[in-house]
Amino acid sequence: MSTATDERVAAALGHWAPRFVSNGTDYPDFQATLARITRWDDWCREWGMTAEAYERLALRAEAAGHEVTAGGAWRRAALCWHWGKFVFVDHPDEMRAAHERTVDCYRRGAATLTPPAEPVRIPYPVRRAGGAPVSIALAGYLRVPEPARGAAGQRPPVVIMVPGLDSVKEELQATAEYFLQRGLATLAIDGPGQGEAEYELPIEPAYERVAAAVADFLADRPEIDPGRIGLMGVSLGGYYAARCAAYEPRLRAAVALAGPYRFDQDWDTRPPQSRATFQRRSGAGTPEEARRLAAALTLEQAAPRITIPLLVVHGARDGMVNPRQAERLAAEAPGAELVMYPAGNHGVTNQAFESRSMMADWLAARLQGS
Repeated sequence: MSTATDERVAAALGHWAPRFVSNGTDYPDFQATLARITRWDDWCREWGMTAEAYERLALRAEAAGHEVTAGGAWRRAALCWHWGKFVFVDHPDEMRAAHERTVDCYRRGAATLTPPAEPVRIPYPVRRAGGAPVSIALAGYLRVPEPARGAAGQRPPVVIMVPGLDSVKEELQATAEYFLQRGLATLAIDGPGQGEAEYELPIEPAYERVAAAVADFLADRPEIDPGRIGLMGVSLGGYYAARCAAYEPRLRAAVALAGPYRFDQDWDTRPPQSRATFQRRSGAGTPEEARRLAAALTLEQAAPRITIPLLVVHGARDGMVNPRQAERLAAEAPGAELVMYPAGNHGVTNQAFESRSMMADWLAARLQGS
């Protein structure tokens, strides 16, 4: 492992190291890649080298007719490209090229997942300044489990999965497995300021607008039950989950994992690349404007309106979002219950099996009833 002193490399290791492995990257790949990185400027390039090795493996497997191996290699390549770009806003052209490879590689491997991940496009109405409303297509991956034994003809509930500031729908698939194993369908999306939409739409504080568009889309999908919709969001997506729980009436239950109560709180202690990422994805022109826009992401009005079941999950050692923010949300939302992991980091990725199993069991219990 590198002994790098670059502040941004050190921050990435300090805040996110368990996340890389718990979301699908092998620890040896993580070790080998980080050993080559001593400067933040090398970050995206070195993760790209690891990704390209998996791309070559995928192509060899395809040529040999080994579709399952190829699919797995494509998805591993996609994750490595994602790690290279996820907060790499210093070099926009390099970041965008890596993201395009993320999308392309994952799509090539999506069909060999069990169940497969179907790429979908969700109509999302937006109003341009001074213009008429237009519809933008948000990208997502829909996965539907095989019918449970003895439940022939019964359509499964579905969990909308929402990324945070720097995650994407592809990264959420490791968590989706826990829901799928319990008979829940999943729809992981890239909303405004996220993934495939981050170059076209800025961050949307009122994320219930996105949830409404997704619920409209799900109403026309015959393979799932649109009357049993849950939502789970992580990090900034945890804020989005609470907003949606307050304002989208078609949700039956929601999970807010590692979400802030107000995004401008803890601003000065966030890693510098996270602040820069928010500035870019919110459309702010300066760091000062980014801080002001972060203050618009607040649950002060929304929290008292949350009456559906809301599970607030947080790590007591979260260095990104102070645990007091989760405690405040749980105290103010009538439908909320709080689970705090004493040794948990941001997103509780250092206790991934325990926390993800708990969240999946909780959602299954609330969505699989009549």
